[in-house]
Amino acid sequence: MLTGFARWPSVVVALGLSAVFGQALGADVYKGIAKFTAADGKRASVPVTISIDATTPDADRVALAAKAKTNPAGAKGLLAGSKQLGFIEARAVRVPIRYAFASPGGDGQIITVISDEPLGFIGGDKNSAKPKEGYDLSYAMIAVDPSGSGRGEMAPACKIKFMDSGAPAVEDYGKQVVWLDDVTKAAP
Repeated sequence: MLTGFARWPSVVVALGLSAVFGQALGADVYKGIAKFTAADGKRASVPVTISIDATTPDADRVALAAKAKTNPAGAKGLLAGSKQLGFIEARAVRVPIRYAFASPGGDGQIITVISDEPLGFIGGDKNSAKPKEGYDLSYAMIAVDPSGSGRGEMAPACKIKFMDSGAPAVEDYGKQVVWLDDVTKAAP
């Protein structure tokens, strides 16, 4: 579980391109290090695994974005009804991926994943944290080169709205960006 976060990013917007181009992934596993400042003011690093078995079909992605635009507070319910496409894991906490999308980016790709469950909150684990209403999703976005190496960011507790382009716009629980550094694709 990601604990001890002092702050999370306030608003993170996924690239609009991720709503335009898509490609299927198959059992891709990415490992990285989430870096943030803990509540005690010290820098912290937490290993994160993103395992993707499949991406959200284009028709489902477009339908989800359209439905979520008419009812932004309903993103959690819409995602919960979706098939599990993999998982995000940190500190022995694993949440299901319900939305996964890959798009061309630079010479590699941009991968966006969303879970219908929060991975962690500011100030402690799920039992001791004080969640705010509606911050009940997890989000991660990584930009990787053809070898699978790259960098990204995540929001372990957030709200999601969808822009007109269909790309997710993220409002994080806190005010600190959680960077995913040293991202590498695991060997098959």
